[in-house]
Amino acid sequence: MLSAGFVHFAEYELQIIALAWLAVMYAIKAYQLSRLSMPWEKAPGKGSSLSGVLRSYAAIFMPWSMESTHRHLWRWVEFGAYHVGAAIAILTTFTMPFAPGIMTGPVRLAFAILIAPAVLLSLVKLARRLTRPELRLISTPDDYFALVSVGVYFVAAMPALLLYTPLARVVYFIITAAFLFYVPFSKISHYVYFLFAGIITGSRYGWRGVRPQVSRAV
Repeated sequence: MLSAGFVHFAEYELQIIALAWLAVMYAIKAYQLSRLSMPWEKAPGKGSSLSGVLRSYAAIFMPWSMESTHRHLWRWVEFGAYHVGAAIAILTTFTMPFAPGIMTGPVRLAFAILIAPAVLLSLVKLARRLTRPELRLISTPDDYFALVSVGVYFVAAMPALLLYTPLARVVYFIITAAFLFYVPFSKISHYVYFLFAGIITGSRYGWRGVRPQVSRAV
């Protein structure tokens, strides 16, 4: 039987330690990125850098603006369901220990329903990477480990939300802490690099006055 002290440590102190580690690692990464040489546009501006940045971020919510999602709308739905599940799982790691009053039965059920598709999609993504030769060719061990670790994280969230027992919560938060220690060294860091890429590429295309064309089905 788990002691109340250990449950408290897993939900609070361990998470704070892991989050502090994550913050330090990304601060170092941000500093390293800021030290890289970055050639900027020298030609006269023909548009707005800000509009380019906004367009770059907004493209996620406009599947018709990219050829890949315009032709295969289901891939955009898959992307959305997977990342919504990830966002809810991350939110749970904050609300469960730091705002337990809002984690009522209906709220926990709603969170679990939103995470469930991400659990299934984790299996779909792993199966696709294992069975498609072109994906196997470019896959690295980190690709597989990242997919599996995220899937385990989603799976652990389900009993923590639905059962809400001390054991289920402790397992979930131990996995969460391990995940936070691992993330800065994995491809999962793309969620941070995406912010930099949106600013850099968006501002350049906006400055040049280049507006993406709406994809049309052939």
